[in-house]
Order: sequence, then C-alpha cells, then structure tokens
Amino acid sequence: MQKFLLFLTLLSHWLLSAVVVPDDYFISDDKDIAYIYGEEHASLMPKMKEYQEEIVEGYDKEFGFKLDDKMTVGLASSHNQIANGFSTQIPFNMQLFYGAGATYIDYFSSSSWLKTLIIHETAHNFQLNPKENFLSKTSHKVLGNTPVSFLGPLALFPIPNVLENSFVLEGNAVMNESRFGNGGRLFSGYALAEVVAMAKAGEIRPELMYNETLEFPYGEKFYLIGGFFHQFLVERYGVEKVNGYFKTFATQAFPFFSNAMFIKQYGKNFEVLLAEFVEEIKSKHADFTPTNGQVLARSQIFVPLNKEDDEVYTLMGDNKSAPKVFVLNTKSMTSNFKQGSWRVGELFKLNGVYYSQASAKTSPVKIEMGLFDKEGFRLKGFEGKALQGFTALGKAVYFDVPKSIETPQVYVDGEFYTQSHSSVYVDKEDLYYFKQKGAERTLYKNKTALVSFQGHYGFVTDVDGQGSVYFIASSEHGSTAYKAKNGQIERISLADDVIDLKLINNNEAVVVSIDAHGYAYSKIKLDTSKVGFSRPKNLPKQDGQLNPSLQEADFLSHEKPLDAKAYNSFEELKYSSLSQAMSYGEEEGLGIDLQANFADPLLQNSLAFVVSHNNERDIAGLRYDNVAHRLEYGGAVYGFFKNDEARISDKRESGYEAYLKLPLLASGYWRAETTLAYTKDYDTLYREPLTFSLNVLNTKKFGLSKYVNSLNALELFGSSDRDVSMFGGSYGFKHDLPWQSYLGAKITYLKSNKVNFFEEKGIELRDNFNALQSDKATLNVPSFSATSYAQEVKMAELSLSKVFDASLYFFSFPLSLQREAIYAKQRVYDIDFSNTTQRTYYESTLGTELDLVLFNKLAIPLSFEWVHNKDVVDQNKLRVLFGSSF
Repeated sequence: MQKFLLFLTLLSHWLLSAVVVPDDYFISDDKDIAYIYGEEHASLMPKMKEYQEEIVEGYDKEFGFKLDDKMTVGLASSHNQIANGFSTQIPFNMQLFYGAGATYIDYFSSSSWLKTLIIHETAHNFQLNPKENFLSKTSHKVLGNTPVSFLGPLALFPIPNVLENSFVLEGNAVMNESRFGNGGRLFSGYALAEVVAMAKAGEIRPELMYNETLEFPYGEKFYLIGGFFHQFLVERYGVEKVNGYFKTFATQAFPFFSNAMFIKQYGKNFEVLLAEFVEEIKSKHADFTPTNGQVLARSQIFVPLNKEDDEVYTLMGDNKSAPKVFVLNTKSMTSNFKQGSWRVGELFKLNGVYYSQASAKTSPVKIEMGLFDKEGFRLKGFEGKALQGFTALGKAVYFDVPKSIETPQVYVDGEFYTQSHSSVYVDKEDLYYFKQKGAERTLYKNKTALVSFQGHYGFVTDVDGQGSVYFIASSEHGSTAYKAKNGQIERISLADDVIDLKLINNNEAVVVSIDAHGYAYSKIKLDTSKVGFSRPKNLPKQDGQLNPSLQEADFLSHEKPLDAKAYNSFEELKYSSLSQAMSYGEEEGLGIDLQANFADPLLQNSLAFVVSHNNERDIAGLRYDNVAHRLEYGGAVYGFFKNDEARISDKRESGYEAYLKLPLLASGYWRAETTLAYTKDYDTLYREPLTFSLNVLNTKKFGLSKYVNSLNALELFGSSDRDVSMFGGSYGFKHDLPWQSYLGAKITYLKSNKVNFFEEKGIELRDNFNALQSDKATLNVPSFSATSYAQEVKMAELSLSKVFDASLYFFSFPLSLQREAIYAKQRVYDIDFSNTTQRTYYESTLGTELDLVLFNKLAIPLSFEWVHNKDVVDQNKLRVLFGSSF
C-alpha cells in the first residue's frame, strides 16, 4: 500500500499537462501581478495591465479583502487559438487567457473578448482566494496551494472555496462581467429566454442547479441561470453583499454547508432564495410567448443556421454521439441528415462539401481555428480565420483570429475592412453587422449606419430581395426576430424564444427556438402584429469601479511595452504545495508520505521532492518533468533505506527512471508519439527495462458521451531487460452503437526470448495494472492472483456496454447519481509460460459502472465487476474499482 501511495505522489506532476503548446514567452513581474505573454501581444499589455489593476482595486472593496498572494496572468500566444480562459488557485493564484473568442461575440453579447476574460476570471481569483478560518489559514501557510490534505483522519482545506459550487462561482462571475460597460451575458436575449423557459418548466430546482447533470442545458446553467440568479441577489442585497459572500463561505473549516452560509450572508437559505428567484422570473415574464410553428427537427446542440440558395443547413446532435448535418430544402420543405464526424461549430458549404468552424490541434505544437471536414482535418487556406461568408465574387469575409483578441477585426480577401461587435452576414457583395458604442448598438450595411437601438445583443441572420435586414435581438422577455427597413425596426415574430432565423420567402421562415429540453427548428409565418423594438427591463447596473476612459480603452493602441524578460520555465519554478498522507498497517506501522511540489505558472515543468517513512523502510527522492518543448522529458531518482532487512530483502537500495517523449502527429482525430524510457524500480531486485514504444491512435468523443464514440489505437514496443529482448503490440477498437451502446475489441501479442520467474525475466502478467507505465512488456490479467512471467502471450478481447441515463440528484445529501452502465467482456489468453508449458484461459467479466457526483461537484465513476476464470485458483473475483473499467 505504501508503494502505491508513494507512486501516486511521484506521478502527480508527471501527469500534469502544460496549459499552452510550446512557444516563446516573456514575463513582466510587478509587485502584485506578473504577466506572461508572447511578443505579438507586447503592445497591448500596458493598457490591459492598467485595466486589470483597476478591476482588482474595485474587487478589493466589493469582495472585502485583498488577494493574499501575487497573481500571475498568462496570455497564450496565437499558437493556442482557443476560445476560453481559466482561473485557479492550484498550483498558484493565477489565470490564463486564450485569445480566439471572436466567434463567440454574439453569444457573450460583449464588446471585447479580452475585457470579458479579465472581469470574469479575476472575479474567480477573488472568489477562491479567501481563508477566513484558523485551520485553513494555518494549513495554507504550511501546505500551500493544495485543495485538501489529511492529518490522520482530520481533513484540512487550505483553500476552502474550491469546494464552492459552480452554480455560485460561475453565476457570480457572469453577474460581474455584465457590470463594467462591456455588455455581457446578462444582456443576452438567448440567456434570458433560456432562464425563463427553464423557470416556467419547473426545471430550476436546487438539486438540478447544484449538481453536474447530464441534461439540458448541461453546464451552461451554471453560467446563465446562475448569472441571472446572482443579478436577482444584487438587486435585493447589493453587489458588495453578494460579492462578500465568498469571504463568508471561507469562514468554514469544513466547507460543505451552502445553506448555512446563505443564511449567514442573506438571512435565507439557498433553497428559499432560488424558489423566490424562480417566482420572480415567472411573474416578470408571465407574458413570455414560445414559438408556435411546424417543428421540423430537435437538437441538443446549437450552432448558427446557414443558407445556400434553397438549402438551409446546420449541425444537430444529441450531445452524446457524432453530430449530423441537417439539410432543409426550403422549396420542397423536405429534409435529410448527413453522417460524419464534424467538430461542433458553425457549418459552411464550399464546393459542395460541408466544413465546420472550430479550434483543434493541427500539429503537436499548434492549435488553430479554421474550417474542418467531417473527419476533423483542417481545410488549407483558412487557418487562423473565423469565416463569416463569401461575397458573390468569391471573396472570403472573415475575422483574423490572432488580431481579434480584443474585438473582431473583419477582413475581406486578405484586406482589413472594419471592426465589428457581432458576426457578419454576407449578402452578394454587401456586409451586414453591428457596432457598439456604449449602450447603443448600430446596424451597418457595409460602412453605412442603418438603424440603432439600446442593447448589446443583436446579429444579422438574413436579407430579403427588397433589402430588408432581418436580425435577432432582445425582446422584453427573451430573444426574438426583427426586420430593419427604411430606418425603422419592425418585430416579425410573436415568440420570445427565437435565437436564429433564415427566410423561406417573404412571409415564412425557419427559426431556431430554445426551450427547457433543447432546441427546436420550426417553420413559422412572419407576424408583425407586435409593433416596434422591445428590450428587457431591469438590465444590470453599470456600477463596476472603472474609469470611464478605460471602459472604451482600445487595448490594441500602441503603448510603450512593459519591462520584461524572456520566460524560462525552469527559472520560474516556484514552491506550490506540500502534499502529505498518513497511513497505518500492522506490519508497516505508522506511514508518512510528504511531497514538496514546485511548478512554473505555465505548467511547462514540475519538480517534486518526496520522502516516505514506515517501520520497514525510508524513501527519499525527486522527480522532474518538462513539456516546454516538443520533445518532452523527465525522470526520477530515489534512495531506498531498509529498516527491516528480513521483510524487504527483495528491494533495491535505489531506483531511477528517465524518459523522452516525442509527439509525431496531431492532425484530424489522429495522434502519434514515440517514447524512449528506462526504469530501474526499487520495488524489485531485477527488472530494469529499456523500452522504445510507438503509439498511434484515432479517438473521437463527442459531447457528454460516457465512452469514446470511436477508437482505433495501435501500440508497438521493443524492450531490453538485461539479457532479455522483448517486443509486442496491441490494437484496440471501439465504436458506438445506437441507444448509447458501445462495442469494443482488442488483440495483444507479447514475446520474450527468455523467461525466468525467479529473476523476473519475460512478459510480466499481473492481476492489476502495472504502476510503471513505461514497462510495456506487461499485461493485466484480472483473474490472476499473483504476478507471473511468460515467454509468449496472445490475448483477444470482445466487449459490449450499454449506458442508461437514470439519474437521482440531491441537494443536501452529499452523493448523487448521474447515470449507469452495464458491460461485459470476454477474454481469451494463449500463454506460453516456457518452451514446455502452454495454457489457454477464458476470462469473463460482468460489471456495472455508476457515475456518482460527490458534494454536488466531483464526478466519480465507481465500478463493481465479477471476473470468472475456471482455470485459476481463485475462479471468481468481485472487484470494486474507482474509474472507468470498460
């Protein structure tokens, strides 16, 4: 057991992945905030720094404290074209921004992607940072930035607020992002329509909001419903009371009691306040009108509609299998689906072929946005471009992604055209889009302003033959469709749940609406009986502390760059945390494991010092891993000191390991890498393999599918261990079937030129997974009860699984059930233990797997399986496993 615990600690940093692909960075280190960025972003850093410092100053007052540690802010280079950002306290008080958010300009209803990230992620740093109880403060001084540690049976939480729920964390951050004159998701008609639809359907309940659920609207509820809930709290209690909640939550030494903290902060528990929020939404939006039309299709995912001649098309899916292209002929009103493996994103049709717009790895050192075909391969010529459409002359209209880190920069055929605050609709040679100035949103045709309204949400969806411009914008109760003509705005739908539209003719349209169960695609008649433009009441107050000049600040304006130096990941290694574990065994006595963890802010390298003690032995060692370059490398060395020679005479007095890993391929869904590893483990007197391996795999996993939807995996290796030569390989196949069923198959062949049980020579057969993953000459045989060695091994496996979506969620009880699976596996082993001993084994496995949610937040797969093999001593085994077993 101690060996296993030690191995987990040694591996903890090895398994850590860098948060950026390899590239060159600079670091500007100030007293309170350190900035890490690429040379391409040097000119925008001064304004960004000034903007963020003022946000931090305002949050100091509203959250009621100052951050107790320097904050590190990273801005990923354009080799990381991802529309995302994150904030964390582990391993440091830090945040990282990715700049490819231009394609989300309509969804976020904001003017600047970078400002949205700064406001939102900095709120997270303040939410997670406080330690307002003695145990957390004291343990943090010793243990550093670790989420939990155990002193015997006593759990310590040095960062208590990491246990707070995502509904509160993300909801509060969305509320804050909408307060600083930059728009935000609380201005989105889409978001309001979702909240109202969910409230009216009775789906906003404590157990559904707090748990990680697998039903619509999935994780989006944390942001949108959570955001409107926190806006409700702000209107009732004020922003300082709402932001001050996190300081109150951190007063708990054992941070599990949300209701108690809500009562302490607001005088009412969460369940009561959520119910009052729902009633207020239903009352304010009693006149909310759903779409009434001919339903053509439904989907659990949404990307914008597109149109070519009489064909309207988009991607649809169940969020658990590969999305399909939905094609509607608007003349015949017939539709069909096209199968493929498209990445989820807006669909475009070029030369009769459908491509989706997405971000993906296109090489081991580059993540790019572009157009990808149905097998996930990027279309050349569109890398780093967020396509908007083509003019009649075939000129591409697109956002230049690297240059659109703050606001979308529109290019036409390689030439800069304008800046936009919405997606661009291309009709013949004309471009239609919105620009934002303060709270006013203006519709443009090319560079001519057509009409304006108050709001931050609006994007063009179609243009008719008379030049009328159709667009989606807010209604008083959600999102609806409008028409702009001759400087006037006319509402063309009675519904408040319309989030997209394409014309069929001047009187009919295909619309997408949102409800409590997903997205509906319907044919409707246009209705102009509701006159004029309407907008929601009680929009968020713009009360965030921010100099008015900074609200409109252009980060891209040239400024004197910050004082900075080249970023060296090794030099930036800093102490992060002390991991510790205690155990007790009758023979081992009291066991203590300690690991001091060091990392750099970009997680490009890590260092760990480990000591472990029990009555039998003492271990001291260190491990270093580096992924700062394409060639990854690392190693470990440790000494083993025997306290009880009689019991552990089969152990070495030292051990070490080293590896080199080179990714060869990252394109489409394909990945390939080679690894050279040498291991001399202390847990044996003999085995010390030098192994070269090649892994090639194609993996497809869509949405919230429990298992991979498609897998083709090939592994080949050659290994030398003293005077023994070994080689082998395996091929694995998996594919989804209808109704969340999955089929799998695997074949393995392993061969050694020598075998000797006493000297641990040959192919190792274990009853559990080998801790040393670099030792490829090993095979897990669950039905075996002890380790043995063979000269030649052949294995074939067939597996089948079925997933069920029966769920049972609780708010107060700490454990909930997401879904279940049952699975069966049949294996056949043909094993030559020596030149004279050959055996065949038939191993059957039946199992069930439960996806559990602990403390409303932590997903834990728990498996129970029965393993039967009539030709071994222990013919029947019952195993309990944490983690997926299929």
